[in-house]
Amino acid sequence: MTDESVFRLLGPIMVGPSSSHTAGAVRIGRTARLLYGKQPKEVDVYFHGSFADTWRGHGSDKAIIGGLLGFKTFDERIKEADKYAKEAGLKIRFKKIKLGKRYHPNSIKIVVKDENEDSIYVIAESVGGGDIVIREIMGFRTEITGANVTIILRHGDLVGTLSKITGVISGFKLNILALRSKDIPGKDEALTTIEIEESAPKDLDAELNKIKGMKMVRILPSLTEGEEMF
Repeated sequence: MTDESVFRLLGPIMVGPSSSHTAGAVRIGRTARLLYGKQPKEVDVYFHGSFADTWRGHGSDKAIIGGLLGFKTFDERIKEADKYAKEAGLKIRFKKIKLGKRYHPNSIKIVVKDENEDSIYVIAESVGGGDIVIREIMGFRTEITGANVTIILRHGDLVGTLSKITGVISGFKLNILALRSKDIPGKDEALTTIEIEESAPKDLDAELNKIKGMKMVRILPSLTEGEEMF
């Protein structure tokens, strides 16, 4: 049995009771926070499928809150996440939604609202053992697992932008594992996701932000960073 299969079977060190409905939910919430780039203040969470039926009993609400506050799966504060949310000024609403058959039964949509910026939303699924897959960001279909460092870029749909992006990354001698880019529906913008093999140098985001038309740069660390196996 490989290390990867063992991790999927046992899951990360976590606050229970469920790896898929608790640990996975923590990671989905933390991904939404990282994508937003700072502590959210107003969030709508939509539970789909089995999450909609069991989120209270499995503590998925507190898990999501913990992730939005930046907690990792093993953080004991998750048990009292609602208390810490009040201290942080985080307003969060939980609702049920039917996303459709193409989405995994363990799916969550998170909408982070900002009165000064566009809302950011993400749809992710918890696939077992604490593993997650980010399936959609702001209307753009993705396949982000968090297994690797992922660069997420929102930029104007301008000729030559992709070559400038890859040029910056190659300038740091980073190995690109996967690159996906597509127009954001209803906007004259594109969303590009890039998985890299190495950790991101501290100046990478600053250099990417210099590219003309760049609107957002987010560098998501591996979701398993600091979360050891049992």
